[in-house]
Amino acid sequence: MNFAVIGNNYGDEGKGLAVDYLTLSGHNLVVRHNGGAQAAHTVDREDRRFVFHELSSGSFNGADTYWARTFFPDLYKLEKELADFSEVSANHIKLFASPLCHITLLYDVYLNQKREEARGEDKHGSCGMGIWEATKRSLTEYGLTLGDIASLSIADLSAKLRKIEDEYVSLKVAKFGIDEMLNLDTDAYAQILKSVLEKHITLIDNETDFFRTYDNVVFEGGQGLLLDTGRVDLWPHTTCSRTNVTNPVTILEENGMKLDEAVYVTRSYLTRHGAGPFNEDRSLKFNDLTNIPNPWQDSIRFGKHESVTGLIARAVKDTSDNCPYSVKVSVFATHLNETEDQILAEAGNTNAEAFMTSAFESGIDCVYFSRSKYSEEVTSHPSK
Repeated sequence: MNFAVIGNNYGDEGKGLAVDYLTLSGHNLVVRHNGGAQAAHTVDREDRRFVFHELSSGSFNGADTYWARTFFPDLYKLEKELADFSEVSANHIKLFASPLCHITLLYDVYLNQKREEARGEDKHGSCGMGIWEATKRSLTEYGLTLGDIASLSIADLSAKLRKIEDEYVSLKVAKFGIDEMLNLDTDAYAQILKSVLEKHITLIDNETDFFRTYDNVVFEGGQGLLLDTGRVDLWPHTTCSRTNVTNPVTILEENGMKLDEAVYVTRSYLTRHGAGPFNEDRSLKFNDLTNIPNPWQDSIRFGKHESVTGLIARAVKDTSDNCPYSVKVSVFATHLNETEDQILAEAGNTNAEAFMTSAFESGIDCVYFSRSKYSEEVTSHPSK
């Protein structure tokens, strides 16, 4: 089976829990396909909790992780995540990647953070993780892929980094009016990049054969539909990647495969962590341990969905617009334990049972309910 787990809102919907649920059994591969280390997907066990950034949220279940060519990994951050995960799980992480993956560099992170800081009250809502800058750089001669790192010697890689710094980053610093340049020891940085790749990542040349060795392939999306780069109506408070079903459908088609189920995840209430239009309801108080305040996104905000019908329709529309064949469409509602089994909406709250009825009437094939932090307690309700 091939699944796509998609955030139905502004992100932070509970995609980590959904991926954990879908990988509870079987031999699973989880594909990270958009964004990069900015993801913060939480998975809870009774005695353990972990926030996944570049590894898959199926890692507690032994699922392998694959970085598709549309993912932007940050190798500099990877080893800390691997070390942190080893403290809560004895599972050996198997990490695979397309050699076509463009990586996020420390230069990108620096430029990203400085630009967002300079915007002041006009922030775009950036996570400050460099994804936008890495995406723009990848479209130029200064892009750097995992395949490049594998093929270059440390000396040549260091020279490539110096070229990026001297010819690309310096121009960006001047253009953005940044006071100082980030001067890296490119020899040391090249050594780190090369070492991390060789120690932890296996590059996959034949994606088709690789995918077919697994029982299930689960595409784990980052962020949500309301941040998709195609949402020009919400610009500039969007991301630079496809947060919808486009990447999973495209990647599977390139390998002669099809998507079986698109799973759209939503909290029972609405959240936004980062700048942009949002009808905040200050009467709503929830304890979010993952989305802590930071200088670029400030604090997470809570609100209500505009309407239950709109929430459901967004999922149905995404598959109808971006998948050229019929696919099972599901809605995965999380955090119901925090709202007394209600979906909170400005047009009126709806209990879980009525929400499920409305979903089925609108063309949803299955509804999943999460009333706790644990994937083992998720309930599945297929349409009759």
